[in-house]
Amino acid sequence: MRIIAGKNRGRKLQTLEGLATRPTLDGTKEAIFSSLGGMLPDYTILDIFGGSGALSLESISRGAKKAYILDNNIEAIEIIKKNAQALNSMKELTILYGDYKQIIGRFKNSKMFDIIFIDPPFKLKVINELIDYIIDNELLAEDGYIVAEYPKEDVVRTDYEGFRVKLCRRYSSSEVLILEKE
Repeated sequence: MRIIAGKNRGRKLQTLEGLATRPTLDGTKEAIFSSLGGMLPDYTILDIFGGSGALSLESISRGAKKAYILDNNIEAIEIIKKNAQALNSMKELTILYGDYKQIIGRFKNSKMFDIIFIDPPFKLKVINELIDYIIDNELLAEDGYIVAEYPKEDVVRTDYEGFRVKLCRRYSSSEVLILEKE
């Protein structure tokens, strides 16, 4: 796995061994960032299930100013730190260890995130619940995006008031949904 574009283009990232995390494939990542417009000048990112940190680190490479990465796996947190240090990106990151439900509650009514990534382990069926929470608790900035990746067999809503579907497409064993706040 590697950074696709921006200041760290081509740099490799470490991932956890085994099935503890499921990294977003480079082709899927390319499609996501192309749909978001390629570069992300001064964006603030929330990455709810950080894994290796690939989505946030790709965002930083493309110009995002800050990323908050959450994970409840201490080994994943260590991989995220190693990847961020290797890319000299620690100052742009806030890495939060713990349960995502408790952590995202800290950001209620902040409207501070330009992009929120939801890419949970495939066994967790939380996409609809998290999108509802994000909207109901106003975590997303004006003109922001929610990016969700989930197993293609999952049933995920796409009809959210005040949002339009920017992308909904299958890639390998997953599906990607990008909602844009109108």
